[in-house]
Amino acid sequence: MTSAPNPASGDHNPFLSSSSLGAPAHGQTNGQASLLEPLIPLFAPYCGGVAYQGYLEPAVAQLLLGEWSGERGVTDGSSHRFVLSWQGELAPLENLDCSLRFPALPTIAYTFTMPACQLVYWLMQRQAQQLPVAFWRWLFTGELPSASEGVVG
Repeated sequence: MTSAPNPASGDHNPFLSSSSLGAPAHGQTNGQASLLEPLIPLFAPYCGGVAYQGYLEPAVAQLLLGEWSGERGVTDGSSHRFVLSWQGELAPLENLDCSLRFPALPTIAYTFTMPACQLVYWLMQRQAQQLPVAFWRWLFTGELPSASEGVVG
């Protein structure tokens, strides 16, 4: 029997293209933990199962916050800061209304919907404040992720 990867120890998550997720989620208050606990088993079947709970918990904790700030790297080595926000029912197959804004580029904004489980899956794959390439490909071209990139629902 194999043991589940442990993100704190640097174990490799086969759902990720790299072995690092970046910084772990911030400490949780008792109220956040009580909200988080029942959501983990709801999202687990869509996000690799409970074997990846170490990656799933920070992503679902972020989902509860309704917003995440990151960076979009560009080819010249620079990056653009962005804020991704969402609202809606926090159930795996429910669509969330999402907004992506670039504070330094106020005229550029995207609005879209996606299943909550897909957002959680992409949040599980965050690396150094960046979302996976599959997210950006989907956003800009509408191309659905391949099975290896995490098709859910």
